[in-house]
Amino acid sequence: MQWSWTNGISLGRKHPQALEESDHPDRGSAIVEFVALGLLLLIPVIYLVVTVSRVQAGSFAVVAASEQAGQAISVMEADSFNQAAIHDIAAVAALDHGFDAQDLALEVSCSDGSCTSPGAVATVHAQLNVSLPAVPGFVTANVATLTSDVTVVSGRYA
Repeated sequence: MQWSWTNGISLGRKHPQALEESDHPDRGSAIVEFVALGLLLLIPVIYLVVTVSRVQAGSFAVVAASEQAGQAISVMEADSFNQAAIHDIAAVAALDHGFDAQDLALEVSCSDGSCTSPGAVATVHAQLNVSLPAVPGFVTANVATLTSDVTVVSGRYA
């Protein structure tokens, strides 16, 4: 870099010390911009991934709950058939996937009306409400309502 001085007047270039001390228009802190934009973009993406994962877990939970309830009906004795017990069995499957029993609704319909006669066809309809993750309990923000149906033959050999 060459410097030309004529009678104390610079010819278009500043002294290096003067350049460091002045506020350059392109001067800034890249780390602040990186962190700010990173947080601004990363947090919503992470929340979206967590929400999609929660819906996927809900789909596994509702299928498992209906299948477990259907299996319980197929092996249950006619005299021990109880709607509350079947709901509890399905709730355990939902709990395994991280959902509360109150989020699961279960409906059992039978061809004979009571599912007590051997060979009756039972249909289990499970419904699970998936809410947004990390939302307080007093706010109801459902992302999806998932359903699953299973049809089984109840107690054919009982």
